[in-house]
Amino acid sequence: MPGAQEVTEFGASVVKTATGTDTVQLDAVPDGATGVFVSLTCLTPGTFTFEDGASIGCTMDDVGQATGGGSYTLTLSPGQQSITITTPLESSWTITATSVSERTTEWAVNDNGETYGALNEGGEPDLIAVIATNGNEGFVHAGELAHADGSEQAATFTSPEQALAWQDSMAGKNVSVPVYQNDGETRIGEFTIQY
Repeated sequence: MPGAQEVTEFGASVVKTATGTDTVQLDAVPDGATGVFVSLTCLTPGTFTFEDGASIGCTMDDVGQATGGGSYTLTLSPGQQSITITTPLESSWTITATSVSERTTEWAVNDNGETYGALNEGGEPDLIAVIATNGNEGFVHAGELAHADGSEQAATFTSPEQALAWQDSMAGKNVSVPVYQNDGETRIGEFTIQY
């Protein structure tokens, strides 16, 4: 997807299973690596916290399920050779850690001169990637989405009371915007926001 993160993996993954707080020693971090992609699987319920404060929580219902854990890219500090997972003594986990390099790709431009792709730290393209209610992947015009999701209206509010009144007026409503192919013209579905 234009504007999305492009991830390049470096070398083999490190796998570790542990109970309680523990440190995972990384292989030599290659030049060009910007982070470590970690996939954590909960073997028991618990909250598993990374050094930067991010965490993954699991309940008993999550254990043994495909959803029992999560993935995360941890940004590396210069010279960092390990990552620590903090969790209660009785909480067990398995982690797979792989050195990666991430970079944000450029938005693409269609024949009408409109940019299209994913939202990213650079802002938003003219056509924003969404999944339509019918399951089709496509794009919505940024202006139409801003009107539908309230961003446009929020820019005019001068008090919290105005914002609350607008929220109350939208309660229970559905607002849909057309979804297009990347040309911004060929309609392939709709994207619905529920209030």
